[in-house]
Amino acid sequence: MASFEQHVNTAVIVTGMVVIPIHLAGILDTTQSIVALALGLIGGVLPDLDSSSSKPVQIVFKMISIFFPLMLLLSIRYHFSLIQLILAWVLITVFLHLTFFKIFLKITRHRGIFHTIPMGILFAQITAYSFYYFGYYNLTKATILGGFVLLGFLVHLLLDEIFSINALGMTMKKSFGTAFKFYDKKNMFGTLILYLLIGAIFYTIPFHENTFEHIFNVLKNVKII
Repeated sequence: MASFEQHVNTAVIVTGMVVIPIHLAGILDTTQSIVALALGLIGGVLPDLDSSSSKPVQIVFKMISIFFPLMLLLSIRYHFSLIQLILAWVLITVFLHLTFFKIFLKITRHRGIFHTIPMGILFAQITAYSFYYFGYYNLTKATILGGFVLLGFLVHLLLDEIFSINALGMTMKKSFGTAFKFYDKKNMFGTLILYLLIGAIFYTIPFHENTFEHIFNVLKNVKII
């Protein structure tokens, strides 16, 4: 299992390598590129949020409870007064930190359903949904930003699996296969609910028949070399 520092460093490097060409292609402006980098970093530590004993995880909880509402509120700053934005930010931060995360830690176990690919997809959907409906981003940019959360999330899962392999002896540790997976065999009911949530959110976002084709065509303008 990779350390917290390794997860953070890898998420930043990989996300940065993807953000730079997308920014240079004019798909995301400077502010949006910074947001994308932050989302990739958040996605890179999300799978470990179910580890209540980890001090870095507690730091991440505080970061998310402070910065995610702030990013969202800054996107809708033109629709509210400064006092309203500050009040909303404080209330959301307090709710996430003192209520939501404490309940969350009590009902989850480490390396359980949170270490699954569909959980990463759900977080990406929630991000895209938030930026589209509340941040007033167009559907293409909101989906791309959600993709950065998924990118960081998958990087975390893959890194954990890589660290489960003993390269010198070519043997597998007991933790191999517990990170990068499509379901949690110890929580099949939770897995079912997870897939139902993915379907429900996908249904509520107004994707058109050519939405993903349009996103693909936009990303074709990105020059890797």
